[in-house]
Amino acid sequence: MVYGLKRGIKDPGEFTVIDVLGLSAAGATGIIAALFTDFQQKGEASALFTINHWLATMGKYVGVSQPPLWTVLAGMVAVGAGSIFYFQPLTRQGAFAHGFGLLAVIMTMVPPDLAGGLYGMDGPPLARAAPIEEVAARTSVAPGLATSKILPEGQIDSARPVQVAQDARPPAVRGAPAYDIRLRIDAPDGLPEDLGLAIRRGDLRGRIHNAENGETYNLFRNAGGALERVGDSIFITAGVPADTETAELWVRIELNGYAIEEQSTKAQKGERLAWRITLRRSTTPMFLQRLRMSYWF
Repeated sequence: MVYGLKRGIKDPGEFTVIDVLGLSAAGATGIIAALFTDFQQKGEASALFTINHWLATMGKYVGVSQPPLWTVLAGMVAVGAGSIFYFQPLTRQGAFAHGFGLLAVIMTMVPPDLAGGLYGMDGPPLARAAPIEEVAARTSVAPGLATSKILPEGQIDSARPVQVAQDARPPAVRGAPAYDIRLRIDAPDGLPEDLGLAIRRGDLRGRIHNAENGETYNLFRNAGGALERVGDSIFITAGVPADTETAELWVRIELNGYAIEEQSTKAQKGERLAWRITLRRSTTPMFLQRLRMSYWF
């Protein structure tokens, strides 16, 4: 179809290749502006992450490798650039508005990818949790990432005050079957002074995924689990709901100033899993790191 044919205001020949490229660029810019707004307002619940999760899930069933986040961004920009051939705006301002509005419609259609909260677990404090040395032999790490270490018994030696979230679950929830997790996250170059503010701003994010049933949980949005800060380490004591005796659990940690860590290990019902993750310093901006990641959970 010749550009401008549907309008009747200008002759189709009046739209040159330069005009069409300019309109396409304006439409793509509208998409980018809407994506930026969506990301700033919703963070990891953004439509960008949800679509990436959908594509990764579909790719798993057809044998295609998991697409990184930048492919979703590129695809959305291409949709904005190509939409002008359907809507055929006559000005760049109109093309920008069409691109922005198109993504707004897509964002409305795509539900937010909100992860659930973790259970709390009864039992002794983390400092007295029994070590599980055999976890080291069965822990696997995503390619190019550091190997996780095991938390030695009683290794809490900082005098900094500890902040603990109390377990407010009813007794029925406490008795639900779950994998008992003792997760330690070390940040060698320091943690933000206000962890709550860092979590709200999206500077600190974490998810844990049960590969057996496909459920994902937010590490910092617990439903009764305990979060403790000791020095430059974060301790999370919680339970991942269990449907099977064993499961492969995946964890992803994002903290500004550090490389994104994605690791996995095996968990078994009835055993306490001690899992230690040491973050690595990185000068790469977080948004660039995220573009290279595949948010499949």
